[in-house]
Amino acid sequence: MIVTVEELGQTSLYPEIIETITRGNQEAAELQILAAESLCKSYLFKYDLKAAFGEAGEPPAIQCEMLKKIVKMIASYYLVRLANPNVDLEVYRLDYELAIDLLKDIRDGKNNLVELPYAKDDPETEDDESDGSVAWSSNPKRIQHF
Repeated sequence: MIVTVEELGQTSLYPEIIETITRGNQEAAELQILAAESLCKSYLFKYDLKAAFGEAGEPPAIQCEMLKKIVKMIASYYLVRLANPNVDLEVYRLDYELAIDLLKDIRDGKNNLVELPYAKDDPETEDDESDGSVAWSSNPKRIQHF
């Protein structure tokens, strides 16, 4: 995990709020953080996810503070949805929507996380996985009316 429960308690939700929501079960908070990371991975598929998120027991190779902030925003929303003692749910919903919009912009190439490298090509496959930075499109077909 790139975000710990303690770090979430220092920057996004007060530790006592996390304690109240999870009823003292730290694993419940960790599951919400893992769900948030999984959601981020689904949008950032063309980046090197191993370098950004690490693997089981292996820390990430790079530190991207913006990516950590996005994970915290999503995980906070997931937590306050469970129970929201003394928390304005609307604020966290807006943060969640902002995080999703930002992930969509990064996925579509409208925004970029400069710290994240693109995925490397796997020589075992026929496809070129490193070609994620190139995209193309065309204008819709024009129909003339007289």
